[in-house]
Amino acid sequence: MNSVRRIDIVMPVYNDWDSFCQLAHGLDTAVSDWGHSVRILAVDDGSLDEGNGLVTDLRDLEHIEEIRVHRLVSNLGHQRAIAVGLSEVCRENSSDAVIVMDSDGEDRPEDVRALRDAFMQDPHRIVVAQRARRSEGPLFRLFYRIYRLAFVVLTGRNIDFGNFMLIPGKFIEPVTHSGWIWNHLASGIVRMRFPIRAVPTERGTRYAGESKMNPVSLIVHGFSAMSVFSDTVFVRVLLVSLVLSVGTAVGILMVVLIRLLTEMAIPGWATNAVGLLFVIFLQALLLSAGAAVLLLATRSQQTVVPALDSERHVRSRTTVFSR
Repeated sequence: MNSVRRIDIVMPVYNDWDSFCQLAHGLDTAVSDWGHSVRILAVDDGSLDEGNGLVTDLRDLEHIEEIRVHRLVSNLGHQRAIAVGLSEVCRENSSDAVIVMDSDGEDRPEDVRALRDAFMQDPHRIVVAQRARRSEGPLFRLFYRIYRLAFVVLTGRNIDFGNFMLIPGKFIEPVTHSGWIWNHLASGIVRMRFPIRAVPTERGTRYAGESKMNPVSLIVHGFSAMSVFSDTVFVRVLLVSLVLSVGTAVGILMVVLIRLLTEMAIPGWATNAVGLLFVIFLQALLLSAGAAVLLLATRSQQTVVPALDSERHVRSRTTVFSR
């Protein structure tokens, strides 16, 4: 892969400029012997602090070619900021690969080398960072396991990686023209069935501040991931509710037959059993109808295509460092 000329690194930033500067210096060391151009694109996701001291803090970099900050009009959230950044790179059409990572230090700069080396060995796969060990607390890990289990049950797929990945340049256009990454990048990659290679990494520690991820945000993140497979989820819910409806209907019929044809029934038991089963039957029917309506609604909605729609969210583009 001697033909690699440029690799872009895209990262969302929200009021985390101190961590961003530390990460930029770490990356400057990590890419020192790569032999090709490396640029950083920071997507400012509506930060209140615009990092006015960036030019001074970054002036001693030796190996990063350029650092740009694209400021969004408003806060879109982590996933959509990444989608905007990837779309910006796609418009330039000059990158041989794009690395996506967080800007707070939890994605370690030294692991970027592992992603790049795997890409150099096999340039036809998306290289993802697979956490060999997680560093969060027990409550977060419990919720994370529940999320993973729910995702498998509802979608039939398994996701064991996050945003930290390297996307070969030839995949950037199809990725950014998919509406799925607007809600969740990793889930969209799985949905599009791109070939994937996993590289084991460890989660780093934040350079500054506290993690914004908590059980509540994890739940929201999980629903965003599942929304990519909304049609699959709705179909599975529809099938379960239909099975439940048939089961309760059979149960009602059996209760009636026992009451009329045998002497096994306890007085009042048949009425209570039929009433309870009928309530479950109605709820299952309503669940089926709701799942069907939601499925049809999602099929008729206009899809956001990041490559086409993201530019209107960019307020300004600034080069804060260039060699």
